[in-house]
Amino acid sequence: MAYIISLKYSNREPQFEFLDEPEQMFLFGLSMGLPVGTRRMPTRAKETSRKKNYPDIFPMPGLNAVSSRFRDLVEEFEPGVHQFFPLELYRKNGDPVEEEYFIFNCAVSFDCVLTAKTDVEWRKLNSQEEYPSLFIKNSRDQILSHPQIAGRHLWCGFRQKCVGVYVSDAFFSRLKKEKFNFFRSKECPEIDEPWVAEENLGPQLKYEKEHGLQKGMKPWLKENSDVLF
Repeated sequence: MAYIISLKYSNREPQFEFLDEPEQMFLFGLSMGLPVGTRRMPTRAKETSRKKNYPDIFPMPGLNAVSSRFRDLVEEFEPGVHQFFPLELYRKNGDPVEEEYFIFNCAVSFDCVLTAKTDVEWRKLNSQEEYPSLFIKNSRDQILSHPQIAGRHLWCGFRQKCVGVYVSDAFFSRLKKEKFNFFRSKECPEIDEPWVAEENLGPQLKYEKEHGLQKGMKPWLKENSDVLF
């Protein structure tokens, strides 16, 4: 069993504003799924509504903040793979937050959802484009290919878009055991079936072969990684 974890938005979450928001700042929520550079990353944020304690994972404007506990757990499972950008946090009165926090980016992305067994539909990217985009609904579980994800612990979708980060059962068990808090989670059953690109992404691959990559989409960004640095 794998899981999707995502940011939890509620009136209990800390509220911050960035003090050094860069031009064209990244807005990737919990993760991009591709390595990014520091040029478009903020480094400092100040609290706008007072909270006594901060959770291990919480949303920032367009991004996220994670504790050093979360960083250490990720590094234990996949050392040196993912990105943690230091984030200086200040309380509403201006005092610095003593605990270390980071903006987290899961730097790995690949596809693993078996579309024939999952509630999905194909949509146009927008009214002007013909590019077919796969939309994964939430009314049923995402069924994942066990051979495709074996040995992995944290990853994002690539062409198969997903809000959040996939994590292994082993990683999720540690999150629960060590009482990490303030995130949403959803189970993703695995079955012993290989993931074949043509069977699960046929319309997208056909379009890309005929028209090329769609600018701004993750495959295009991977081929043009200089825009992320």
